Amino acid sequence: MRKTSFLIIFLLLSSMLFASSWHIGGETGYALNFMSTVTTWPDTEYRPGHGPEVGFIAEYSINDYLALQTGLKYIGKSFIYHHTNNDIVINNYMEMDHFIELPFTLRYTHQFGDVRILIGGGAYLGIWFLSQSFGKNISASEDSENSYYYNSFGDIIPFEDKDNLFEAGVLAETGVSWTLENSLRLDFSIRYEGNMTSLVKDYQENTAHRYNDTVVFSVSCLVPVGGER
Repeated sequence: MRKTSFLIIFLLLSSMLFASSWHIGGETGYALNFMSTVTTWPDTEYRPGHGPEVGFIAEYSINDYLALQTGLKYIGKSFIYHHTNNDIVINNYMEMDHFIELPFTLRYTHQFGDVRILIGGGAYLGIWFLSQSFGKNISASEDSENSYYYNSFGDIIPFEDKDNLFEAGVLAETGVSWTLENSLRLDFSIRYEGNMTSLVKDYQENTAHRYNDTVVFSVSCLVPVGGER
């Protein structure tokens, strides 16, 4: 009985894997990131930053208008830290934070001629694996004569105990989709990712929490697996 059950499950999974309702492909895009945090420093602000986005996509069509999409994506989420003192720019650098994300999206599409309009929503999980600095910094000292400015060109920022390397949040998207004569599908979409987990651990005292809210403009190319649906 147990062998029969395993065989049935294996056949079902195999039929799903090779069914024509599967699409796989790749995605590339541009990410505009907004850092949300609180700072008590005067003349200090966090400005939006930008970065690349690339990934692998797997999509399962439930029916003609509903689909489940996931994949594995790299996304660069950056922000610009700008600080002045007596109208002199002391810090003006971009921090680029690198993430690997696993999104889960339920998509609804509606046909308009040769074009499909899509909307979707879901959630994502992410791992923050690298942080870099680009731009002007100051190395402060109690003795002002020993303080100095320097420019960083991708210097790696070491992680600290306060850093939370796990990220999770919600996402929403909309866009258009075209299927070409050779069954190749092109999707053009705008995706919003709202970070629900701070990049700073909760148990740290006297530390402002930081959240990434990101808008991604992407183009993806998908092909059916097992033939056209």
